[in-house]
Amino acid sequence: MKLSATLILLLSFPATALAAEFGGAPADLAHSFWGYLSLALFTTAFCLVPLENKIHLRKSKPVIAAAGLIWLLLAIAYLGSGDTAAAGQALRGSLIEYAELFLFLLVAMTYINAMEERHVFQALRAWLVSRGYSLHAVFWITGALAFCISPLADNLTTALLMGAVVMAMAGANAKFVALACINIVVAANAGGAFSPFGDITTLMVWQKEKVGLVEFLALAAPAAVNWLLPAACMSLAVDRTPPKKVEDRVHMKFGAYTIIILFLLTIGTAVCFHSLLHLPAAAGMMLGLSYLGFYAYRIKRHEGRAESYDGILGAPADISYQPLRRIIERKRSLDAMIDQIPEPTFAVDKNHVVTHWNKACAELTGIPAEKMIGTRNQWQPFYPSKRATMADLIIDYKPEEVIAEHYKQGYRKNPYAEDAYDASGFFPNLGQSGRWITFTALPLKDRTGRVIGAVEVLQDFTAEKKEVAHFDIVKRIAQSEWDTLLFFYGVILCVGGLAQFGYLTSFSNFIYTHLGATLANSLIGLLSAVVDNIPAMYAVLTMSPEMSQGQWLLITLTTGVGGSLLSIGSAAGVALMGTARGRYTFMAHLKWTPVILAGYLAAILVHLWISAEIM
Repeated sequence: MKLSATLILLLSFPATALAAEFGGAPADLAHSFWGYLSLALFTTAFCLVPLENKIHLRKSKPVIAAAGLIWLLLAIAYLGSGDTAAAGQALRGSLIEYAELFLFLLVAMTYINAMEERHVFQALRAWLVSRGYSLHAVFWITGALAFCISPLADNLTTALLMGAVVMAMAGANAKFVALACINIVVAANAGGAFSPFGDITTLMVWQKEKVGLVEFLALAAPAAVNWLLPAACMSLAVDRTPPKKVEDRVHMKFGAYTIIILFLLTIGTAVCFHSLLHLPAAAGMMLGLSYLGFYAYRIKRHEGRAESYDGILGAPADISYQPLRRIIERKRSLDAMIDQIPEPTFAVDKNHVVTHWNKACAELTGIPAEKMIGTRNQWQPFYPSKRATMADLIIDYKPEEVIAEHYKQGYRKNPYAEDAYDASGFFPNLGQSGRWITFTALPLKDRTGRVIGAVEVLQDFTAEKKEVAHFDIVKRIAQSEWDTLLFFYGVILCVGGLAQFGYLTSFSNFIYTHLGATLANSLIGLLSAVVDNIPAMYAVLTMSPEMSQGQWLLITLTTGVGGSLLSIGSAAGVALMGTARGRYTFMAHLKWTPVILAGYLAAILVHLWISAEIM
């Protein structure tokens, strides 16, 4: 409150007077009042980021606020010196940088969401948990998969997927969950370090053309060492007894494999745009989004046609037809048979009079049997005005054209019984907010084959209908991680503003001149365990110190894996602390920080050895 009041008071004065008083000439911005205030805002905002899970304030909010205020203060300082254009031009430059990364990440997140909606990741998790591996094997398998998947699926998504596997197989074993989650975090961050698509920091380095696509592969060996060394130490503490086998089956939805191929094709398109055509990679990703857009239309058409009957609604396709088979067999009296059918069922005679209205039908419609039997009111629970039900149409030998007219939303001939039809629809009068009902009508015939009535079996598929909503690419875009995208906006603008004040130039001159590139890059990696690696990397890219190719690879490695030192040092660690609350904690991770640090230092040494010629 005091800071806000001070800002309001200060901003109420003319900008020129304030600039004169505090010496706000552009050359002196780093030592001006506005510069110091901007540093304070930046520090305050980023102190709140690691506390996100503690104070329940999304990390994007304070960073966006700080970004806006820093540029406001910068504009005032420039206006005070008589420069009305420099701040705007600089801000537009930062916005262009953000726009490119935003579009790239938005497409990648949309594809990940699409694969999740098609049950790609759920199917992988189900396959793993049903194998019956020992805990020791689960530890190594989840770590290896995290290391291999994160270069394409990003480290956060990979960590959440592997974390779900660990929780499903050993949720009650808190010690194992903690060890496995630490291993997953280290592996996912390490795997993301040698691919431009594995982490936001590597993507920034690639888009700035500091490291080429193929050159990232030089980090594969150091990244593997970064994971394997601490994993080997932690595995000694893992129990080797097999957990209880979990039976879990998940089938991928229509189009899942095609979407995976389209995602790989989209990545290839972005690489071609960037490396061969010298166009922004984001433009290639947006072209790739159109691949998904057209295929989403194909999925919608496929599922839209199939949704006309109950099979698409998520239940076994023949569940309604079991009672129909029993009716066809006529092994019991019709009265006893209909009453014992668990699905809502009613029957009418050749005069369209209700003869049976079982208990399940009474529960579904809210109308007891005594009010329906003997009447021709079978339409009342379903329609606002009198009209024929499917059973009525069958009794009257109505041709298929008439049935099609009554059920434009979709129908089909029943595959199990002659002259029977299926249809489905939404009935707003059923329940509190309406219900999706699938129904099947079957004619009842005497021994001579003459129709003497009809029976109709209904099923409530409201819950299943919600689960299989049409695939919609706009919904997949809407479900992107917007907090992360907005946080990234705040980071770029905050760091860009501080660069305009001159702080990054001063910091770069100090750390890279006095300490040397190798030590400086190693220390920045350690810093990323406390301060988010995104601002750390963006600051280095903004400073753009004169470094060799090997040093740019080193800073890419250290900022990518440095966050593994603490559970709050990376998005993967923070996310797993939330999903494995109480089992994977800050202190549990801190206990193994020494061996993770050993892996970090070993990775640096391996890189210095492998890339000695380009250091």
